[in-house]
Amino acid sequence: MRLTDDVAAWLDDNEPQDEQDRRDLLRALETLSEAGDYAARRVAGRLVLSGWSDAPLFLRDAQAKAFLLRCVAAIDFEKEKGAGFRSGEGG
Repeated sequence: MRLTDDVAAWLDDNEPQDEQDRRDLLRALETLSEAGDYAARRVAGRLVLSGWSDAPLFLRDAQAKAFLLRCVAAIDFEKEKGAGFRSGEGG
């Protein structure tokens, strides 16, 4: 299993598709459990988040988690239809 710490790249592959997915991702992070298509757990004291891709996201510290949460909160599902996470960045 290869890990990534690139939040934007991970969201490109695992972006919530609707509000239910967003809630599932947030619940997985909050409870360190499985929720919908997402699962979060601690590995060697670090947070690892899995989605449907084969590369789990390794969150190095609280800043990385906060950045992920801001990115997920900023997703506008109407605007993002048919677009990946990166295509919606900055505009």
